[in-house]
Amino acid sequence: MPTPTHSCRSMLNGCAALAFTLMDAAPFAVRAVCGVVALDAEGRLLLVRRADDGSWGLPGGGVEPGESWSDATRRECREETGWLVRINGLFGAYSDPHSQKHVYPDGRRVQFFGVVFAAEIAEQVGHPDDEVVAVGFFAPKDLPEPLFGPDRPILMDFLSQRSTPVIG
Repeated sequence: MPTPTHSCRSMLNGCAALAFTLMDAAPFAVRAVCGVVALDAEGRLLLVRRADDGSWGLPGGGVEPGESWSDATRRECREETGWLVRINGLFGAYSDPHSQKHVYPDGRRVQFFGVVFAAEIAEQVGHPDDEVVAVGFFAPKDLPEPLFGPDRPILMDFLSQRSTPVIG
């Protein structure tokens, strides 16, 4: 007959294995996000290098309760880059589960439902927050790597110069 300690260890090991299995199969949470395709006067695209995984992507982030999509976009751009933008219109809406899923380094699993605006750079008013390790302006044909996965289809749509809002 197993000792109580042996039984407890076996049970804990089984629970740990189950926890890892459940984490791998955990559903993706849905998150409302915003982003901005912002160009400077020279037609260069404003991008940020993420602190969590080192990839480059569009300024943007979560929409907070009480915010509109456009207010959240202006706030996120200012916080992440230090730049104010003037929104010119809707670039697209993105929710495709094949391209808009992301697993954060801490294990959080998210499917983004995002609205992306087209904008122009207005003025610099500050510095990037701690979510960003670098900010840069890039010619559309000279984008840095690695690109943040969920932003890749948005950037490809930008490079294709689509004239109507993208729904993806």
